[in-house]
Amino acid sequence: MAKVIAVFGATGLQGGGVANALLEDSDFKVRVVTRNAFSDKAKALQERGAEVVEASFDDPGSLERALQGAHGTFVMTQYAIERPDFYQLEIKQGKAVADAAKAAGVQHVVFSSLDAVQKTMGFPCLLYDSKAHVEEYMKSIGLPVTIVKYPLYYESYLSLRLVKKLKDETYKIGYAIEGAAIHGVSVTDMGFALREIFKNKDEWLGRTVGFSGDKLTIQQHADILSKHLAPNLFKPTKMTVDEFSNLPFQGAKHFGDMFKFWRLGNPDHDAELTRQLYPGTRSFDQWVQDNKGALLSAMANNM
Repeated sequence: MAKVIAVFGATGLQGGGVANALLEDSDFKVRVVTRNAFSDKAKALQERGAEVVEASFDDPGSLERALQGAHGTFVMTQYAIERPDFYQLEIKQGKAVADAAKAAGVQHVVFSSLDAVQKTMGFPCLLYDSKAHVEEYMKSIGLPVTIVKYPLYYESYLSLRLVKKLKDETYKIGYAIEGAAIHGVSVTDMGFALREIFKNKDEWLGRTVGFSGDKLTIQQHADILSKHLAPNLFKPTKMTVDEFSNLPFQGAKHFGDMFKFWRLGNPDHDAELTRQLYPGTRSFDQWVQDNKGALLSAMANNM
């Protein structure tokens, strides 16, 4: 009998990758947990065979109902950075879904966490520390949990949020990490890695997997993008972490803290272990080659 896996965030990147991979495997039945069952993305998943249920992190009763009868669940929490209390809110919501999974008797919780920056580095990174706090809580209440950690998404280049076209017709990549190398991965690929974790619960319970397709500098990212998307030319920003943190937009300080950790810390990611889980994990070069058309289309539509 197919095992029911409840997937939070299935209409977004991480959860969407997980739902997609599970839907391709008859060993699993996907239950999409969403705030809006009538969204286009939710309906598309339903048409592919997923069960869609509505629930909210702010309604513990709805969470427990959504998890009833589920063998496993993929849990990710999302920060509402526009709110001044986003750190406390994310911890509250994460604890609520942890308690609901415990009450529902879920046998395998896979939680998308991040490093405990304050604890390991001595400076705060609220975007990371909130998830690390939820991870610690899940372990403290005895949940049967596997921890996964995502680095920079290759797919972020499709949104072009940190790519800016300059007056000289070149493109500046705005990751302000001052020459440091950082891990990256395709979120789509990691859906299949997650599927392997759910398939092999006993092997992965209690373990942590930091995903990685490769570890490159932003200059190397720029070189790869320039190679595949020629004649377009990409280059990294010269902006420092401190300069980025002082930009006049909401959340700049928090993203700056994240870049500071990427530059100075040692994020817990392992490309070899990632490829053991999913041998098809692509490098950034492979991913850009595979997504050349989509990248060019995004540039045409957004620049």
